[in-house]
Amino acid sequence: MAGSPAGVTAKPDRRPRSRTLLVRVMAGAMLVPLVLAVNYWGGLAFTVFVCALAGLASHEFYRLCSADKLRPSSLVGMMGSIAVCFSFHSGSLETAGLVLTVLIILILVERLARQDTGNYAPAVAMTVLGVVYAGWLMGFFILLRNLTDLRGEGVSIAGRGPGHGYILLVLILTWSYDTLAYFGGSFLGRRPLFSRISPAKTLEGTAIGLVSVVAAALICKSAFAAYLSWAEAVFVGLMIGIVAQVGDLVESIVKRSTNTKDSSRLIPGHGGLLDRFDSLLFTGPVLYLYLKATALWMG
Repeated sequence: MAGSPAGVTAKPDRRPRSRTLLVRVMAGAMLVPLVLAVNYWGGLAFTVFVCALAGLASHEFYRLCSADKLRPSSLVGMMGSIAVCFSFHSGSLETAGLVLTVLIILILVERLARQDTGNYAPAVAMTVLGVVYAGWLMGFFILLRNLTDLRGEGVSIAGRGPGHGYILLVLILTWSYDTLAYFGGSFLGRRPLFSRISPAKTLEGTAIGLVSVVAAALICKSAFAAYLSWAEAVFVGLMIGIVAQVGDLVESIVKRSTNTKDSSRLIPGHGGLLDRFDSLLFTGPVLYLYLKATALWMG
């Protein structure tokens, strides 16, 4: 390094990473209370908040597509994502499926009207994918928040209904995995896990994240998720941790395929909304499906 005395190895400057971590923590400290407050309110306020997230997430997705010189119908896709997400407020997957079907037809016709023969198939595919990725997957949080007591165990926190607790569970577990895997990988990571997709992901960070999410699941079981057995809490923790990693990798490969570092600069230290909520786009639907499947299995 220039300016270092002969024979002396200069220490790496850790200040940029320290500043990045500080910014991430400060941004999270502002974002987390907002999400928890909206979850506490529930109802239409929660639905509108989630729909706004879906619209912003789809905007970032189409921005990534545009960086790869694709030309999706961004405005139609954003409005479609919001519409599909809002349709989950009905509490019915069938209603949401009907809305999605109508939107797919509209997208096909809208692109047909442009007569863009060279870009028709990629544009339709990317527009529909944005609606599904952002609107459809985000909508499962609305279903999860509006769930009733599936197991007949009187699940409720502060009288806010079972859905309030289900959302808390998926948020705590997902954030536990993401946060501890990030810090563990940043300070202890040595061996890359998915170097072609996300070089920053390490085996050590993943292991720390999985241990942390299991511990968080056991704490949640003791605090408010008594409907889980101890063994089930361990299973749910591992399941959410693995799915969170998959969700993160999916967004990473989208960014890598479009040569983009962050989906946007909306959240200081975190990048865009997709960069912060990519894991939740997978863990929310998976927890909902798990709760529904186990409730059916238990009769």
